[in-house]
Amino acid sequence: MDAMPIVVTMITVGLTLVFAVAGAAWHVGMRLGTVQRGVADGDEYTRELRTDVREMRAESRSDNQELRTEVEQVRTAVRADVQQVRTEVHNLRTDVTAEFQQVRTDVKDDIQLVRTEVRDLRTEVKSDFKELRADVKADMQEMRADVKTDMQELRTDLHADIDDLRSEVRQTNDKLDRILERLPHTVP
Repeated sequence: MDAMPIVVTMITVGLTLVFAVAGAAWHVGMRLGTVQRGVADGDEYTRELRTDVREMRAESRSDNQELRTEVEQVRTAVRADVQQVRTEVHNLRTDVTAEFQQVRTDVKDDIQLVRTEVRDLRTEVKSDFKELRADVKADMQEMRADVKTDMQELRTDLHADIDDLRSEVRQTNDKLDRILERLPHTVP
């Protein structure tokens, strides 16, 4: 029996695995770029928030610190998720490489088994990446909603503080006007 068609088939399967892993890695790289851009956008938003908050009274500063802490916690969680994805991709590459080496040595007996495992692995990888993408997207949407809510609350508090100050200034001006009315108009 000629082993050449089997070897050609094995090389084809191996190249398919390599391209599948490379494609998956490229998609992960794209997702990582999206997550990093989201983190960079979150950093920019935090800097703008600091500028606004510096003009508030001392009571508002504690709210701003809480907001920064929440953003940092979300950023840390996203970084941990990204690192986990990198580790999973690395482990996947290692696993696929090991499986390919095993298939090369046992080509005559295990060719059908390898094809089945490769199909299952592709399906699992696609499913894992879809789940991860959905999780990261949900985390980013939740973070954006939290930051918006916190900003709205801070703005509402700031407007209330400004209204209180205006009222106090008006009352002080009224008192000063009454005092001035009681003073003599001419100086001897």
